[in-house]
Amino acid sequence: MAAPASRHRGSSWGRSWPLLFVAILALHSLAIYLFTRGFLLTRTELDLHSHRDDRTGVSPGCSSWPQPAVDRLVIVVLDALRFDFVAPSTFFEEKQPWMDKLQVLQKLAADEKNSARIFKALADPPTTSLQRLKALTTGGLPTFIDVGNSFGAPAIVEDNIMHQLVKSGKRVVMMGDDTWIQLYPEHFNKSFPYPSFNVKDLDTVDNGVIDHLLPSLHENDWDVLIAHFLGVDHAGHIFGVDSTPMIQKLEQYNQILEDVIDTLKSLSTPGGPHENTLLLVMGDHGQTLNGDHGGGTAEEVETSLFAWSPKTPPDAVLSVLGENSCNFDLVHFICNDKLTDLVIHANILVFLFACNHSLANFYQD
Repeated sequence: MAAPASRHRGSSWGRSWPLLFVAILALHSLAIYLFTRGFLLTRTELDLHSHRDDRTGVSPGCSSWPQPAVDRLVIVVLDALRFDFVAPSTFFEEKQPWMDKLQVLQKLAADEKNSARIFKALADPPTTSLQRLKALTTGGLPTFIDVGNSFGAPAIVEDNIMHQLVKSGKRVVMMGDDTWIQLYPEHFNKSFPYPSFNVKDLDTVDNGVIDHLLPSLHENDWDVLIAHFLGVDHAGHIFGVDSTPMIQKLEQYNQILEDVIDTLKSLSTPGGPHENTLLLVMGDHGQTLNGDHGGGTAEEVETSLFAWSPKTPPDAVLSVLGENSCNFDLVHFICNDKLTDLVIHANILVFLFACNHSLANFYQD
């Protein structure tokens, strides 16, 4: 009697296991679908651009719009700039060789605290350079699926700073990482791009920037100058942060920034070409001690933004700064409050655009 019962249970299992397999497969498929829909978000780019008359309730006359805060803008991007390259580390209690290497920025923030300041900035992941540049110039948030475009990105079609600069008659000069040319192939009056994907090459891009940066500061054929250095990023990938090549690169950058600041100061006398120029030194993201970036760890997303103008701000601005002081480190003259991409994007717009641009006002609302 036991044998027929055993055969019955075996035949029942034989008939049910395909159903179980199908059920497990369906659950796995559902899990993968939910994961891809939630993690691998995609963005739809709209090829629409803001115009002066987009904002309702504002008369078309220029008197309704704010005047630009500066005449010219110099943006120096130091790729993979960890925050502790500029300031004391929040990750290590003891001082490490790579910390505080950009001493010229701290010195200027201390000597001219009314017109120079260091901020901690946060980059939204993924912290790859191309996605960071897209975020900084569009004000949008990148997605992880965009990382697949890191080795050949299409030109940006959505509204962005570069388009608005050109539309407003601003002349833009770029030198350094050729990713800018991939994203904005027709937006620069002059460009000096250098190949960026040979991570073993620490110097080609940086030397190219050095060749053009200081001479360009003496020229009057631009309103916005973008200089994108890449050596620290490559040094991190090949040698790591705690390495001699990294220290040498940071020391080189400190000297370059000192030369840039000295040049701007010498040309900022009344009537000079840089009387009302703003210098921004920023990272696009950070990096781990192994030189990795792309994820969302604190070391990868924390970077720095330094802002300085040789022109002393008016009393009204100083009053506002005093009333809205950040979490200020009085020892190192650093704002520990964290700036996000959108804030940086909005501030650049407000600095540069006058009555013929509406995004600057849109972001102030």
